[in-house]
Amino acid sequence: MKQLLKKGLMALMNKGVINIQIDQGYIKQVVKDTINTALERDLSGVTWSMEEFRNECCGGKASRWVTYYIFTDFKDEIDYRNGGWLIPAKGRGQKHIIFAKQAKEWIERNKYRIDWTAKLPE
Repeated sequence: MKQLLKKGLMALMNKGVINIQIDQGYIKQVVKDTINTALERDLSGVTWSMEEFRNECCGGKASRWVTYYIFTDFKDEIDYRNGGWLIPAKGRGQKHIIFAKQAKEWIERNKYRIDWTAKLPE
């Protein structure tokens, strides 16, 4: 019965018998809110490797560049022990653990503090 009503309503709409007005501003806001919620939820509890972080948040900058200009320059505020998003590698063979959601939010808030055009020292 429900399917039959739905088909009948769709047929009437397609013939132009029924017109429905939808506020475009409302639709845009609903879509924007839905996308933002999905993106935020998507990164909750996710960790990234250095490779994923540099590609997602650093425009593909080299690992050495990210280490030098982000991990070193902002060490105290991004360190996990200080409430940050980075658990640094402890040595050779170890990997950084990066909390994706917090890292992405931090980069967005601090993007103008980072010298994105800087070259690595020779």
